[in-house]
Amino acid sequence: MIVSNKISMSKKRNSGFTLLEVLVVLGILSVFLLAAITISIVSVRNLKSSENKLLGTRYAEGLMEWVRGEKDADWDVFITKQGLWCFNEEEIIWPITTGNCAGQEKIKQIFDREVTLTYDDLSERVVVNVKVFWNEGNEIV
Repeated sequence: MIVSNKISMSKKRNSGFTLLEVLVVLGILSVFLLAAITISIVSVRNLKSSENKLLGTRYAEGLMEWVRGEKDADWDVFITKQGLWCFNEEEIIWPITTGNCAGQEKIKQIFDREVTLTYDDLSERVVVNVKVFWNEGNEIV
């Protein structure tokens, strides 16, 4: 009689991840996180740019309305106000001097606001040019 004893010998397999698998997963996750952070930074920058455009428009419209009021209040005085005027405060009053606006205080530390008044004797008209600009990164808007 033949007796057969089968002994099952199998390798015990460890369940887990290899170092290579962990590195691949970490690489993929870091790419996704980097993309998410980049999108967030661009979104915040665009939001700040939109806010500055909105404030700049508000400052320009406010100054334009004030200039119209000054024209309506006294035309004879208004036509003597020719030149470049810097209005770099939120409260609008005629500045003491005209001329170069460089180096003056800014509204909310970034906005420059100026008006150029030019009187035309022939047509008895005043041309008003209102500018509001600010530095946004490396670009003047």
